[in-house]
Amino acid sequence: MKVVQIASGSKGNATFIEADGNKIMIDVGISKKRIQECLINNALSLDNLKAIFLTHEHTDHTSGLVALFNQTKALIYTTKGTYLGLSSKIREKIGQEYFRFIERNSIIQIGTFEIESVEIYHDANDPLGFIIKNNGKKIVYVTDTGYIKQSFYDKLSNAEMYIWESNHDPEILMQSDRPYNTKIRILSDCGHLSNQDSAYILANIIGPNTKKIIFAHISEECNLVQIIKLTSKRVFNDLGIDTKDIDFYYASQIPLEVFEI
Repeated sequence: MKVVQIASGSKGNATFIEADGNKIMIDVGISKKRIQECLINNALSLDNLKAIFLTHEHTDHTSGLVALFNQTKALIYTTKGTYLGLSSKIREKIGQEYFRFIERNSIIQIGTFEIESVEIYHDANDPLGFIIKNNGKKIVYVTDTGYIKQSFYDKLSNAEMYIWESNHDPEILMQSDRPYNTKIRILSDCGHLSNQDSAYILANIIGPNTKKIIFAHISEECNLVQIIKLTSKRVFNDLGIDTKDIDFYYASQIPLEVFEI
């Protein structure tokens, strides 16, 4: 699988994955122009895009959806709750017949991809994470959640790649100028994973197959890459987790390199 983390964060999210000629997008929260420029720069394209998966309805995950759909006519996979949460403008411009509603914790096949939806917890109608499998390899994509059920750890375990939320440092968040209600929402089970919670869950699910971890949806106001590095290192060390064979990356609005899994 080829994976391009095009953008991640509150200003927009978009991920492109290709395998065996099959292409999918996860979220379209940036412009079609930015997506195309990134793919062209990496000798990739949107031609024959098979599907667009939406994690939830917030605009940083959907703002570019109409333009991308108009070009590709790719079917859009998401929950009925997310569809109903989309702006009326999006639903008017993309007919419901182009949406395919999926349930939490269900599996669908797109070409050679097997994609399992994962129940997550966020202040959205019915948000999802995804497990993407192809030819025996696995990518776990989980952002925009304040909580992960421990009963899901087995299904999330030992992936080759994790695109995984590490949103905020709680101390920086609480000292920020954000409204108090916003701070409490972010810290809640329906908010975002802190650096420490993110690392703790990863420590319980990574395995010998794990080679790459992309920390994603990093707050520009309430986090720093250096703090993520220090926090995750401390958590892994405290729990006796050896990460010498794992490469770590930090997603932002600047595209990361193309990864092959």
